[in-house]
Amino acid sequence: MTDPARKKGPMRILILALTRMGDLYEMYPMVAALRETYPDSQISLVAYREFCPVLGPLSLLTSVYPVDGPSLLALSRSPGSPLEAYRTIRNWLQEIDEFDADLLINLTPNRIGAVLGYLIRAREKRGLHMTPDGYRAHYGPFVPYLGMLVKNRLYNNLNLVDLFLKIACLKPPVSLPLSILPESRSNIRKKGEKEGVGPDDIRIAFATGASQELKRWPVERFLETILVLLESDFRTHAILLGSGEEDRKRNGKIFGGISALRPDLSVRLHDWTGQTGPDDLFALLEQSDLLVSNDTGTMHAAALAGLPVVCLSFANLFYPETGPWGDGNIILYSRAPCAPCAPDSRCLHPVCREDLDPRTVAAVVRKRLEFPRTLETPDREALRLFLETLLPVGKTGIALSKREVTGEVRYRPLGEDRESPEEFYRNVYEKLWREDLEGDLEKPLEGLCPEGGDISQVLDFSDRLLHLAKKGQEVVQRIAVCLDSGRSPVPENLLSSIDGVDRQVEEISWSCPPLGPLCLFFQLEKESIDVWNPREIFHLVKRTEKTYEDLRKRVERFSRIVREGRRALPGETDRAEEPGMSRFSGFEMRERIGQ
Repeated sequence: MTDPARKKGPMRILILALTRMGDLYEMYPMVAALRETYPDSQISLVAYREFCPVLGPLSLLTSVYPVDGPSLLALSRSPGSPLEAYRTIRNWLQEIDEFDADLLINLTPNRIGAVLGYLIRAREKRGLHMTPDGYRAHYGPFVPYLGMLVKNRLYNNLNLVDLFLKIACLKPPVSLPLSILPESRSNIRKKGEKEGVGPDDIRIAFATGASQELKRWPVERFLETILVLLESDFRTHAILLGSGEEDRKRNGKIFGGISALRPDLSVRLHDWTGQTGPDDLFALLEQSDLLVSNDTGTMHAAALAGLPVVCLSFANLFYPETGPWGDGNIILYSRAPCAPCAPDSRCLHPVCREDLDPRTVAAVVRKRLEFPRTLETPDREALRLFLETLLPVGKTGIALSKREVTGEVRYRPLGEDRESPEEFYRNVYEKLWREDLEGDLEKPLEGLCPEGGDISQVLDFSDRLLHLAKKGQEVVQRIAVCLDSGRSPVPENLLSSIDGVDRQVEEISWSCPPLGPLCLFFQLEKESIDVWNPREIFHLVKRTEKTYEDLRKRVERFSRIVREGRRALPGETDRAEEPGMSRFSGFEMRERIGQ
């Protein structure tokens, strides 16, 4: 990565992250990597005002620009004059522009983020952007990757923290410095002592809430898990965390239920709902032994503090991408055929929440407590072997995290899921993207191709996709020849051929889901070609040709890696984002060249 051109003095870096609390915590390793790369830099964050209070412990940030989320959303949906909306936003951005950023990193993955990425001034930009004529543009190869994984989650192995780092063109940081106030540490210690928590006792924190009901494990399941843990060891204390009225009611039911069933155990159950602000929360996590949590912001705070996490993942959450970033964390997930839900789905019968067995969760927690926070190889292997003995129970799947040699974090499923077709294709794509986007040709293929299955059918579809990529490249080359020779108009059959090729590529993504990542990545790359000046039409055509060329190369890589996995089987040998037309389709080209 080269330093952006800038004025003299400390480098000024601006991060645009209009996201929720958990995403802000997931962004912090990127901030740490920036600080290690540019030690004297000023790093400022643009964030929603409602989440700014949770940023206190993130000490590497120099300053924060708060944004009123509801007002910005209302402005974007206003039926009034677009010009007035633009002027309002422009006036609001004046203070940010005075920061005079050398580098803007945009992690806001929506239309508002694209608009702001275009309007904010910076000498260099990475992440999501927008062209002057209103199309999304991707500054960096991992920005379309982010758009691609939303619809192809089953084939992604990349944690969001690592993805944010890649969007910013950074390596994982060596450390994650936090600023936890001494008075907060003292408050948590004194509060524990007052409620009978001794220095040698085991402290297990429980984050029972989440942003949506669909993402919350049922109260009775938490109750049963806590009851088993309190019964198993007289030194164990359970601390209920949360904020707001909903969390208060939920944790009140858990506390009341255990007090009624086992009043003798309730002295070791502590309801601290609403009693830990951001600074006290980090102090509590620092002093705890483990966190049991739904997939929520508290879980990502624990990851920053280095606290082991046992995460409960179901509904529209998918553990490889949203799991806590750190080594030795454990995720229990539903193995329901419909899991995970689509990101924006609203399931009326979330039976997947019932798939996680409380006694299995308690057994996982007890075993993880036997090992240190950071796992060495022998400890990891011992933990893995134990976890796999729990897998025959119910419909619960288990995944264990590991920090790779690169510093990135990967979750690997245990038991039968380790040899599933989905896990195989996740490993295929992990190797493919490492080769294609990062030039790393040494990455080995993890695991083996599952026996049987639909491998032959997938390879047949990949051959069809390869043919389409070559055809598209050939058609665009012929269009380029027409333009270069001054021939006008370009023959209609060539423009129609582009539309036909793109439709067939999209159809393959529906017919053969394992090829969906390649098809959607191709569509997003075409959409993000940032050539909008009609006088640069020849450059536009050459850029479009390259998208077909890149698709061809990726399909060839995909087929090669899949065949490598199949050859590794004993006795096996070689055998014969958004709906609508992609940006530079034949229709779009007609407009650009005036036909």
